[in-house]
Parts: sequence; structure tokens; C-alpha cells
Amino acid sequence: MLKDIHPLFEVMPISKSLNFKIQIFWNNSVATATHDATDWTGQSSQFRAYNGTLPLMLNNVSDGFDGATAGTVRASVYVGDTCYDTTQRTAGTLATGGVGKQVELHVQAVQMLPDIESNYAQNHLRDVSYHDYYQFSLKNVASGESFNHLVSNGISNLKAVLIVPLQATRNNNVNIFDDGLPQLMGHINNFNVLVGGSTVLHADARYTYQSYINEFHNEFGINGNQSSGMGSSLIDYQSWLKKPYYYVNCSRVPMEQQNAYRSLQIKGTNSSALAMDYVIFAIYEKNFQLDVISGNINKID
Repeated sequence: MLKDIHPLFEVMPISKSLNFKIQIFWNNSVATATHDATDWTGQSSQFRAYNGTLPLMLNNVSDGFDGATAGTVRASVYVGDTCYDTTQRTAGTLATGGVGKQVELHVQAVQMLPDIESNYAQNHLRDVSYHDYYQFSLKNVASGESFNHLVSNGISNLKAVLIVPLQATRNNNVNIFDDGLPQLMGHINNFNVLVGGSTVLHADARYTYQSYINEFHNEFGINGNQSSGMGSSLIDYQSWLKKPYYYVNCSRVPMEQQNAYRSLQIKGTNSSALAMDYVIFAIYEKNFQLDVISGNINKID
């Protein structure tokens, strides 16, 4: 869906005369893995240089590759009917496929009844607000090491921060043996987020249930997950303990502070037994005014 491509489309009202240019960088990638008839012994991968990922995973489950003959497996992901990996094309097995050469985007068109359109046009200036994202990273934090990292000198309309702990010894986004989820038990102790030099959490989170119940569990849930007998967390507590995401709502400040450019820091201690990388997403709000009749846009911020 369009709303899955960008959050803007989730809040965009019905409008005339709008034109969009959507630029998509396809996640084409290829990986080679070597097997010694018992286990995987190594891998190499090629992927898009900027924020590229590898959406492939090989396992060693029973009745799977564990009893395979020693050799090399090569796998690739491409969009369209053509395999662009020269090694696989030379083998002659994956030259072309059965899908089309082009990608199609279907957008619904709405025709209003004249009286409804007239009423809709009376209030033709609409304020549109949506969330966008910055991505940052903190690399190679040793086991037991404390960190106080300045993520950005200034972000306006900051709404939330999401931190994903990943193992530092391998890039989880391009490792063919990894599921791409947060590192197993990659928890952070004495955790807090500072915006404009002020801590967001009243006290540093020292225990896992503090981070989960107070910040993660009640976001986007039905009634903030405060209704007895009803729950709708994105991830249950046991799953979060194994593969934790650290989420902090930063929007609970006066409006004049939200609109100001404020610094963003994260602090804590790596309580994992492994060195960690932290992928940080800063979620901020953007606003503009849209004329639903002419399609004109006036930027607010």
C-alpha cells in the first residue's frame, strides 16, 4: 500500500491536481555461502552501498543443509523477470523469470457526487502532519561499556527515538546467517534519552521491565494497553526480552520546545556479553498546508 511506502500517504486527504515523484532504490543483492557437508563455513555478499540490506537467510536445520554435500550456494534478489547476477546467468539456470519487466503502481481514483464535492471544496485548505525519520548509528560498544552519545546537534519536532541493538562483529543487515532482528539479549542498562540536555525518562531505566512496560508496551496499543482484559502490544514481553527494541516517546513537552531545534543524546551501559552496534531512528513530525482543489502546497516547517 502507499502508506507502507511512506507515512505521508496515510494522512493525505483526497485532492485534485497532485503529482508525486517516487524514487525507489531497489534492494538488489547477491550472496555466496560455503558448506563443508556439516556446517556453513563462510559467506560473502554484495548489496547496495548506502543503507543496503540482504533479505536472505540460510539455516542449518534438520533435514536441511546439515546433510548437504560440501560446496557453494549462491542466491540473489532482483526485481523483475531478469537475473542480473553474471555468475548465475552464466550457469544458465536463472536467465529470466515469469514476471513482468516493469513494476506497476495502482492508485485509486475517486469521483465525488457534485453536492459532496461542493461541500468538500468549501474547506479546501487542509493541514497535513506526518512522521519522517532520521537514521544514525553508534558503533562497537564493548560489553559492560558505558556510553553517552550525541546523536544530533539539533532536531525540530522530535516525537520519538527507536534504538535497535545489533551485534558489532557482523553487520546484521547483510549477514546471510542472521535474521536481521535485534541481537539476542542485547539489553541496555542505566538507559536514558536526553533532548536539549534534559532527560526524557524521569530516572535511568535499570531493569528490562521498566523499558518495556513504561515506554514500549503502551505505544500504539488499544487505550495505551491500560484496559483490563485487553492487550495489543506490538511485541509481547517474552519476545521483547529475547530481541529488544528500545523506544522512547519524546513528544510530551510544551509546543514551543517541540518546534525548537534541540540536541539528541542517548546514554546507557551495554549489558550484553557481546560488543554492540546501536542503530538509532529519530522520528520527527513534518507539516504542510494542502489546497485539495488546486493541489498547491505551502510548507509550514
